[in-house]
Amino acid sequence: MNLNNVPNMSPNVKMIFPRPVTRTLMPRRLFSLFSSLFILSLPLTAQIEGSNQLVLVVAPTWNSTTGMLYLFERDTDGWMQYYVPWRVTLADSGLAWGIGLHKNPPGERTKVEGDRRSPAGVFEFGDFFGYDSTPPPGIRYRYVQTTRLLHCVDDTGSVFYNSFVGEDQVVRDSVGRLPWKSSERMGLDSVDYRYGIVIRHNPASIPGKGSCIFLHVNRSDSSSTSGCTAMEEDHMLFLMQWLDPAKHPRFVQLPAETFHRFLIDWDLPLLLKN
Repeated sequence: MNLNNVPNMSPNVKMIFPRPVTRTLMPRRLFSLFSSLFILSLPLTAQIEGSNQLVLVVAPTWNSTTGMLYLFERDTDGWMQYYVPWRVTLADSGLAWGIGLHKNPPGERTKVEGDRRSPAGVFEFGDFFGYDSTPPPGIRYRYVQTTRLLHCVDDTGSVFYNSFVGEDQVVRDSVGRLPWKSSERMGLDSVDYRYGIVIRHNPASIPGKGSCIFLHVNRSDSSSTSGCTAMEEDHMLFLMQWLDPAKHPRFVQLPAETFHRFLIDWDLPLLLKN
């Protein structure tokens, strides 16, 4: 990432530049994101109350296939931006409201299976995964090795819908068929799942409401996804090492207009000026 291309910063933003995964970062600190008086005036809501780490993706519109990812940490001064934002790739039909820790506004588009939209809303993080047999250094979440025997099931009629299942862990029928009609093999020949994080979208696995949502590595051609959010490999690894379950991190993904609509009610952080 070229740090010379960082957008102009608002004078009331504090950024933290940590030790990176693969290169040295600029040790810079700016001013606090919020004054303490302004922070005290903001309502805490169930969406991210108690969370001290935030991964925020903001897309230009509901139909955008790319967005910007921001990292924040919260202390007694409020939300502080951590590192510089980077570009991510979304689904090829854009965004739709998912099922997470938020309440969907009535009358707005909600995600369904096969709509090729990434989920919008507030979500928890699930398992981390990757091709290696052991997790990368510094990982504090449960780690799952992804192999060609491991599937994420997207068959709405299967009892394993929206779950990781090993084909060596289930009983096949009399003609050798697995107990689902469709799934994603998690061990790919491409880089997509070299590193990844499960997003806990539709945690109750309601049939037809969307399944197998991840943060993962961009394809080499940076093409859009079928419902996930993808990024460069070094960014993905950095994110996995940065997230700390003790800080109750949350993933928030929204188009820009909706982000501004819920900025106060959800106690979301301000962004840098472009």
